Amino acid sequence: MKKQPEESAPSATSLRDKIVGLSESSGRKSYYPMLQQKIRELQSEIAERHRAEDALRKTLQRIERQQAVIAEISTHPSVFHGRLQEAAPMITTRMTHAMDVTRASLWIMRAGSLCCMDKFDAQGAVHTSGTCLECDRFDAYFKAISKGPVIVTDARQDPRTRDFVPNYLEPSGIASMLDVPVLIDAELTAVICFEHVGEQRVWQPDEITFASRIADQVALILASKRRRITEEQLQSAHAELTRNLRFTEVLLDAIPIPIFYKDSELRYLGCNQTFTDIMGITSEEIRGRTAHELWPDLAKPYDENDRSLRQDTRKSTYESKIRNKNGELREVIFAKQIFFDEFKHAEGIIGSFVDITERNRAAKETSRLRTLLANIINSMPSMLIGVDADGRIAQWNQQAALVTGVNEAQAQGRPLAQVVPWLGSEMKKIRQSIASKKPFFEGKLSRVENGETMFEDVTIYPLITNGVEGAVIRIDDVTDKVRIEEILIQSEKMLSVGGLAAGMAHEINNPLASIMGNTQVLETRLLLPLPQNEQAAREAGITLEALHAYLERRGIPKMLSSVRSSGAQAAQIVSNMLSFSRKSEPVLTPESITELLEKTLDLASTDYDLKKNYDFKKIQIVREYEDNLPKIHGSASKLQQVFLNLLRNGAEAMGEKIYPEGRGPQFTLRVRGNAPWVRVELEDNGPGLEESVRKRVFEPFFTTKSVGKGTGLGLSVSYFIVTEEHAGMMAVQTARGEWTRFVIDLPVAASSE
Repeated sequence: MKKQPEESAPSATSLRDKIVGLSESSGRKSYYPMLQQKIRELQSEIAERHRAEDALRKTLQRIERQQAVIAEISTHPSVFHGRLQEAAPMITTRMTHAMDVTRASLWIMRAGSLCCMDKFDAQGAVHTSGTCLECDRFDAYFKAISKGPVIVTDARQDPRTRDFVPNYLEPSGIASMLDVPVLIDAELTAVICFEHVGEQRVWQPDEITFASRIADQVALILASKRRRITEEQLQSAHAELTRNLRFTEVLLDAIPIPIFYKDSELRYLGCNQTFTDIMGITSEEIRGRTAHELWPDLAKPYDENDRSLRQDTRKSTYESKIRNKNGELREVIFAKQIFFDEFKHAEGIIGSFVDITERNRAAKETSRLRTLLANIINSMPSMLIGVDADGRIAQWNQQAALVTGVNEAQAQGRPLAQVVPWLGSEMKKIRQSIASKKPFFEGKLSRVENGETMFEDVTIYPLITNGVEGAVIRIDDVTDKVRIEEILIQSEKMLSVGGLAAGMAHEINNPLASIMGNTQVLETRLLLPLPQNEQAAREAGITLEALHAYLERRGIPKMLSSVRSSGAQAAQIVSNMLSFSRKSEPVLTPESITELLEKTLDLASTDYDLKKNYDFKKIQIVREYEDNLPKIHGSASKLQQVFLNLLRNGAEAMGEKIYPEGRGPQFTLRVRGNAPWVRVELEDNGPGLEESVRKRVFEPFFTTKSVGKGTGLGLSVSYFIVTEEHAGMMAVQTARGEWTRFVIDLPVAASSE
């Protein structure tokens, strides 16, 4: 029989395959899933046990490192002696190695900010410090750290640390943070900080415990330092208190004001040396006694005030009297105050007094002199204003208050230019006067008030005594004086022109009469169909009609008419000039000034020359007539000539002005009593007059019109009629760009009685 070949060696099959084969061959297929599950559980349990053992081993290694670091920190000489600043670099270095982190740092609270005392970076082995975080800017973080550790796995998403992301966490690559507060008496004093770079890190309980123990160690150092500082401060305070007590005793005796102090029963505890010198009683003699025992006649107001002081207030000042060591009664001011013990209980009263006897006498005399000086200043008709170096008002008299409408209390301390605006331009001159210590005068300064031009003389007197810098400004109203001067000057001009006009008129009249007469003869002999003319023409061999035709073609009649018209105009000018040289005697009768004005207005509205150049109906007339006016003594025709001339000039001036929309030319006629006169004001709202023009407006031959449009005699003749023929006054007022007002004062007619 053939030998069977040997079975080949079994293939490398797994135990699982054998078990499966055995199970299938034996027909026990139902046990295989259960066995497979048990094997997986056994394998998982073995792996979990290996992981646990590995984690436990790593934890034990961390704890060993942590304990070693804590022991090293706690025994370090700098920590032992409480020198945290010196120990900080060592602490942060050891913490970094113990926790296996990128950075560890120690932060200290300083005045609302958390400042880095030391930070160690393990990557570069570098220590840094000085960075500060303001608590207000990172509110969420500081609220959290004040309550306990801030344990953050994802530092960029956690709401407590999200504010650090843009400026710190992202640039530094920080993923996780572990911050532990250092609290002393529930107050955040410092923070221990660990920073992990890279993947997010889950902080283990032992790591949190380690960080807390480091925080406790720092708290002990800080508390020890606080305690040591407190003890040193207490010792220093005790020594200072002793020195202060001795110093206070010496100080009280050195103070030149009498000082005394009482207990709660109003018995004296002592006094200083000045009190002894004035009252003649020592601190030992006064101690334990009351005011009734020492000064029975003066004690009642003392005790009443002391009791009121204890009940109502802590300070009191009042006037009373004392009797000094010589027995004299002196007026004094007492100043008293409650002093307290360490429990804030009222322990007694400390007081002092100042002798005001001489001061009261001086005050009364000063008050009398001040009243006298104020009466003198206020009685002056000039405005008197005192200013300091800065131009602020220090003195203000009654006339200044009357002119400006600002009383002294309102003016005091305010800038001069604010209260008296028309003096604003004078501030530079005031400062120059103060600097140079020389008076300054400027006369006839003009200003417009309530539509009337006022003139003032301003004198500046610098203050040059007692080191006081400032000035006194005197302002005198010289409006009436200026107007009288202008009237006198105008009258002198009129007198001088009168003589000149008389001579000129006589010299011009003779050739003018010859011109006028010969012109009339020429017109008669050339133009009129007289028998003599016809006969002369026939004798000359021509007809009179042919002569007339020739003359018409050559324009001779128009020339003769022009010569005659020009001569008439020259004659009128000569007539006006003669008005200045001889005073006529017009018939003056009682007249109603308002009726004259109304007749003149009617005449102006129908005057051919006015209507030709100006539509008088477009001018608004405003009448402001006072009731029950007396009649004036005047010539109706002459006064109408004056008023008509003023209306014509006003209409011409308003015709040159461009008015804003809604406004137009307007005459305002005012008539009111001004005893012993009746005042007439004729005002237009034209362009006004320059000051240089206003002063010369009544001068003969002075005109602002172009050549051929005016002779310059209209207003001068009007002035002559009012002042010379009616014994009145005439003036002009103006505001440039706004209005011109002619003011005429005419004497009231005498009563029939």
